[in-house]
Amino acid sequence: MADQAFEDRLENWGRYWRRSRVGYASSPTAIVCEQMAIAAGKTITDGYRELHPRPEIDEVDAQTIEWCWTKSSYRLDARVRAILKAHYVSSNDKRATCRALQIRLRSYDSFLLDAVSQFQQVVALLEGMGHNTVKTDRQPAKAV
Repeated sequence: MADQAFEDRLENWGRYWRRSRVGYASSPTAIVCEQMAIAAGKTITDGYRELHPRPEIDEVDAQTIEWCWTKSSYRLDARVRAILKAHYVSSNDKRATCRALQIRLRSYDSFLLDAVSQFQQVVALLEGMGHNTVKTDRQPAKAV
């Protein structure tokens, strides 16, 4: 079973990179209607957004996962990287991902679970040695 805390980190990473995509925005008609209603003195209440707010994005953790992602290219198989990116970042349909990666639909969940555990091991390894490379606060050397 995958670690739920690491799954949450991957979901956060996906939300961090999906937030600028068009699918996350409101339609132009909805924006104009809201602006007209506000100009007319109406208060906008959206029950769905109030009941289901978007979770906060931990940008520092998402950038850490992205750093580990860039450093893991030679540690992980291309299919493992592809399924992780398709599932968490792109939110692709399982069937399309299976067709592209040539895996059976019944094997998708076990393949994804295996990919998550492999990436979790890579992240643990890279975070353990990350203090030497990514998290230093050194100033660049000045030219003499």
